Formats: sequence, C-alpha cells, structure tokens
Amino acid sequence: MALSLQFLLRSLLCNSVIRTTLFSYLSLNLLLLFLLGYLTIRDSTAGITKEVTDSGYKVMEQAALGFGFNLEEAKRPLVQLAGNYSVISLMNPTLEIGYAQRIQHERNISDLAYGVSNFQSLISDILILGKNGYINNLDGRKSLKWDYRFSEQPWFKAAVDAKSNRGFITLGLHKQNYYLENIYSKYNQTALSIAIPVKDYYGKTIGAAIANLDLKKINRQFELSSYQNNESIFMVDDNQTIIVHKDEDSIGKRLDFSGIERIYRSDSGSFVSRFDGVEQLVIFHSTSEKGLHLISTVPMSVIRSQADPLRANLIGTLYLCLCLNALISIIITVRISRPIGKLLHTLDNMGEDSLYVISKNYKYSELNLIGEKFKELVGRTQLLVKQNFLSTIAMKEAELKSLQSQINPHFLFNTLQALQTEIVCGNTDDSNRLVLSLGGLLRYSMKQSAELVPLERELQNVKDYLFIMNIKYDNRIEVQYDIPNPAVLHYRTVKLTLQPIVENAIIHGFLENPEENARIRIRLLQVSKGAMVEVEDTGCGMSRESKRRLVERLRNPEASPESIGLSNVNQRIQLKFGSGYGIRIRSRPGLYTRIYVILPKSEGEGDAVSE
Repeated sequence: MALSLQFLLRSLLCNSVIRTTLFSYLSLNLLLLFLLGYLTIRDSTAGITKEVTDSGYKVMEQAALGFGFNLEEAKRPLVQLAGNYSVISLMNPTLEIGYAQRIQHERNISDLAYGVSNFQSLISDILILGKNGYINNLDGRKSLKWDYRFSEQPWFKAAVDAKSNRGFITLGLHKQNYYLENIYSKYNQTALSIAIPVKDYYGKTIGAAIANLDLKKINRQFELSSYQNNESIFMVDDNQTIIVHKDEDSIGKRLDFSGIERIYRSDSGSFVSRFDGVEQLVIFHSTSEKGLHLISTVPMSVIRSQADPLRANLIGTLYLCLCLNALISIIITVRISRPIGKLLHTLDNMGEDSLYVISKNYKYSELNLIGEKFKELVGRTQLLVKQNFLSTIAMKEAELKSLQSQINPHFLFNTLQALQTEIVCGNTDDSNRLVLSLGGLLRYSMKQSAELVPLERELQNVKDYLFIMNIKYDNRIEVQYDIPNPAVLHYRTVKLTLQPIVENAIIHGFLENPEENARIRIRLLQVSKGAMVEVEDTGCGMSRESKRRLVERLRNPEASPESIGLSNVNQRIQLKFGSGYGIRIRSRPGLYTRIYVILPKSEGEGDAVSE
C-alpha cells in the first residue's frame, strides 16, 4: 500500500500519464457540468417563454373573438337606425315634414334608442347626424351642444363620404368635445367610433349613424383575459396609434419600437423587442375589424424570474456533482496507478539482461519505461500483426455489421403487430402472405452470412421485405421490377445486398412516411462488368453536400464505424469481389435517389471474382 501511494505521489508530481488522465478527466467533467447547467437554464427559460407565448396566443385569440363579438353586437343598432324610416325622413333635405309628423318620427327614434341604451353595454353613445343639419343621440340631444358644427368634423366627413361604398366604417379616435361640460363621463373624452352611412331611397348618402365605443369597457375585457398582472393588452390601428390601453394617457399616442412592422405583415405571431427601456415579449393578433390589431407585452425579466428556483437548485446540484466527481477521480486514479506501479516494478526487474533496447522518448515516464523494455519485441511482431490479423479483423468487423443489419426486434415487433391487425380484420390472404414473407426473411437471415447467393434469392428477400413494409404503410409504396434479361437473376452476390438499400430508401428517402405517389423501382441489368442493380426511389433526394458526405463514408467506412447500411454493403462487396465493384449514387433533391450496385459475372456455386 505504501509503495502504491509513493508511486501515485511521484506520478502526480511529474509529467505522467496518471496526472494527465486525472486532470483531463476533471477538466472535461467540469466543462460538461457547466455546459449542462447552461443548457438546462437556457432550455428552461425557452420552455417558459414558449409556455407564456402559447398561453398568450390563446388569450389574444379569446380577446379578439370577444371584441369581435361585442363589435358585431354594437353594429346591429347602427343597421336598425340607418334603415329606419323616421331617421331617413328627418335627414332627407327634399322631404317637407309637418310638425306632427316630426314629433312622431322623433318618438319612433326615441323608442329605438331606448332599446339600444338598455341592451348595448359596449356602446357609449350613438350620434345620428344628417347632412341637412339634423342632430340626435340616444338621450334625445339632452347631453349635446346644439350649436356644435358636426358637419365640419373630419370624422363626420369620413362617415358620409359619397365615394365610399363600404358598409361599416372605422373612424378611429376623436375627442368628444360636443357634449355639455357637465357630462363628466363623456365630455372631452377620447372615443373609438364606427359608422354606417344613412342613404335615401335613391342610394344617396344623406347622413350617418355613428357609434362611440366605451374604451374603458373594452380595456376591462382585455384585462380580464390577461395572463398575469405584468401583462399588458392594448389595441393599435394601421397608423401605429394606440386605440385602447389601460393607461388613458397613452391612448392616441404613436407606438414605435423595433420589430413593430411584423404586426402588419401577418395575422399573429410573437417576437422579443425592447421598448420603454425594458426587454419585452411581444405577442400580436389581428381582429375581425380591418385595421385594428391586438398586442400583448410581458417583460422578459418576469419570464426569466420563473426559472430562478430551477437555477438555484441546479447550482447546488452542480457543486455536489463537482465534489463527487473529484472524489471519484481520485479513487479511479489510485486504482489505476496501483497495477501500473506493480507492472513497471516487475518489468524493471526481469528485463535488464534479456532484451536489447534502443532508448526513445515517449513523453510520459510510464510509457518511456515500457517502451524501453518492449520496443524490440514490438518491432519483431509488428509486421506479423499487420499481415496476419488486419485483414482478419476487417472481415470480422464486416461480418459483425452484416449480422447487425439483419432483422431487428423492432422490425419483428411491428410485423407481428401488423399480422395481428390483419387477422383481427379478417384479411386471410394478406395475413397468410405476411406470415410467409416474415418466414422467408427469418430463414434467409439465419443462413451463414459470408455465403454468395443468387440475385434471384436476394430479389425475393426484398419482395418479402417490401410486402411487409407496404402492409405497415397501407400500400402507399408503388413497387416496380424491371428485369429485361432473366439470366441476370442467376448472377451471385454477397448476402443482404439489396434489403439494406431498400430500407435506406424508406427511412431516408421517404422519411418513414411515404406519400401517395411514393415509388421504388428495382432494375437488374447486364453490363460489361457483369451485372448492375439499380434501386430508385421518388423520395426527398439528397443535396450535393449530403451526397458528398455519403460518398466519403463509402470510400472510408472507418470514418463512420456506426454505419451498418450502404457503407456495410459496399465494404462487403469490395472485400469479396475487389475495389472495382460496389455502390454508386445519383440523386436530385426533391426528385429521386438512385443507388447502383455493380457486381461481377459469377454464376457458379460459391463463385467469387476478385481483382
């Protein structure tokens, strides 16, 4: 034990493998822990932001629907007034009306206005204004200034514009300075107005019915829909003018901040911007009334503060993990250094007189000592290792990948599920063929993986596989076979050449979700070298960069040892037949991908052609 501790201390003080391993392990784990913490906090903040955004969309949609519903309710009395016989009669400048008739018309309008006053909560008042100077409202002109010049106001001119053929017109904001000064709730207050022209029986505009909407009531509706107390919902028009806001001083002001143009480019969305000196999440939604948009803002500081408990817990966890990591590193280092110290001590005692060693600096003290004792032995065996074992290792790896590319439990489970479905639905023919196809795949996969098989047997294996996959995808894959010369079916190839290519087309070409026009075409042709198998799919294709990377993996399979698809097939063909054979690729994005397999002419049993 003392010898081991002495060796550990000596290793930590010098430039040793143990010290480098310990510090590298600690540094890497520390970096990973901080990276994990950063990503966790970032993702949690992003998740909370998304939750607030999704909730905001729902709130905004609900607020827009509520505003649209109340606005439609407010338009009904305008339609009634604009089409009322008494209103048209009193506004008609060409119609002479007696005193008694005028009184009766006024009573009719008063009765209609009484119903509007009692049942329309969103309407503050309705002005009934004619070009001939006729003036009325819901309280029978009691609250209006009789000498006010309504006909000179821009909003009245917009309401009776003869060039406009629209029905309802949004007049925007204006000051209600036409009320008596003792009407405190309305006098000089800002109002949002909508109007409908009043036309005579010849279609000529003779006046307008104008509804002033109560902005406070609209704002209360928005406040009831708010996500939280820090959220503000307000309304702007196409000129970026604030129409409705909980702060009355902000009504009528122009809203301007970075990114506001997005509000007018789409019906709804969200983005982060900075205005009023605060970074805010902005969510917007259009309303049913053209030119009016709802905006909701939530300070990003409020959203980030919701992640503070997670941040505090995460920091505590990181400190704990750091301490545990340091303790585990020391334990592992002690356990590793003990056998290394014993090994070096043993080698030093037995190799002094038995080996001739040329000294060489390996940078680390442990490796220098091991290198001095075993350099001559390594030199003698290096050539044998390369010649006798490298090719065997390559073949074993290829065989292992071949076994890995055979039927996996996930595919078998899906097939059995499909079989159960067909049986339950009473599809006897399909279920029988499904059993036969699965049986064929299983028998084929259990044979010796290194044997050569006829292309006809490979093609049958692919047919069984595609039948099972078409059952899974409701026969959305059209399969075509083109074999001009049947003699090519007797050519031989390594086992499991075609099925991984077809599987690759379904997974990467159709993204495991083939469309109705999905097609796979398999062609077997005789060429000058022997045989060529073409597998074409009408999937998403590959970009030039993706194709370049795939070709690079085919040329250098060691660069991606996890691949058991095309790289595996290409490697096994070239190991068996030579580098002149294997896989070629053509593809156009969005149109097709074609995989060509070049094989030699080999018809005899176990026949192989090598270059």
